[in-house]
Amino acid sequence: MKRNILILFSVFASLCFPARADGIVTFDSKQLPSKARIFLMEHFPEAQISHIKIEKEFLRVSKYEVLLTNRTEVEFDRDGEWLEVECDRMQVPEALIPAYVSEYLGKYFPDAWVVKLERDRRELEVDLDNDLSLTFNHKGKLVDIDD
Repeated sequence: MKRNILILFSVFASLCFPARADGIVTFDSKQLPSKARIFLMEHFPEAQISHIKIEKEFLRVSKYEVLLTNRTEVEFDRDGEWLEVECDRMQVPEALIPAYVSEYLGKYFPDAWVVKLERDRRELEVDLDNDLSLTFNHKGKLVDIDD
């Protein structure tokens, strides 16, 4: 009887409490999905990979965090789609900046440049070198400015 109660409690606890995210650090670019490797070669051809942190939840990869030798950080989802690009000493490559963001910046912040892009399904957050953060919705409309 005690054994059955213990098993029942263990099952209940595993369902109620989220699993701890585990991470693996590697230097092997072959651990990245091919889409992520192609992205890095296209947009950061001179930089090399310093290290890759692979985060797992429930025994499957949830995201990849890549640090490049030029101090750029790129975060990918498990399929290799970029989620975040943060450039420490340079601006984010122009090819990654959507046209609506470039147009807005050209009109209202012509001297500023993008140092970070972070996207999800609904929004794109753009950080500028002047410490402003702009948030655009999925339709390209500005929804927030934060300093």
